[in-house]
Amino acid sequence: MIQDVFPGQSEMAQRMRALDWSRTSLGPVEQWPQSLRTSVSTCLDCAFPIILWWGPDFSILYNDEYSQFLGPKHPAALGQPGLKVWAEIAEVIGPMLSQVYQRGEATRSRDLLLHIDRGYPEEAYFSFSYSPIHGEHGKVGGFFCPVIEDPRMERRPPR
Repeated sequence: MIQDVFPGQSEMAQRMRALDWSRTSLGPVEQWPQSLRTSVSTCLDCAFPIILWWGPDFSILYNDEYSQFLGPKHPAALGQPGLKVWAEIAEVIGPMLSQVYQRGEATRSRDLLLHIDRGYPEEAYFSFSYSPIHGEHGKVGGFFCPVIEDPRMERRPPR
């Protein structure tokens, strides 16, 4: 069963299989809704950077391609509340996440400048969408978020 939820031999599939999920707000994998299980397996199989945000505390799960965006926050970020992991941009992305969670309305950002911390302060430009994942109960359970970082956008050196 665990292999079905976390398929493959990627770094993140292995980390997800090894993590004691009962110690996170997501709880034991056996109790996860099918919508979360399906979303995670899709995320892991995708060759594009993907992050999933799940539940009221927006716990994050992500694939190998997304881990590079986290810098030294990886791998400790896995299963943690996303707005704590990304505290430096919570004021920007928090309202977007709340919109999707409360109203089921997707968001889309193109070349959005974010001041992130990947071991040093950095200005980076990202294009992404928060798309609702509807749970079995009909309400939004989480979000599917493909992400592109635009390396061509002009950047300022770290201060």
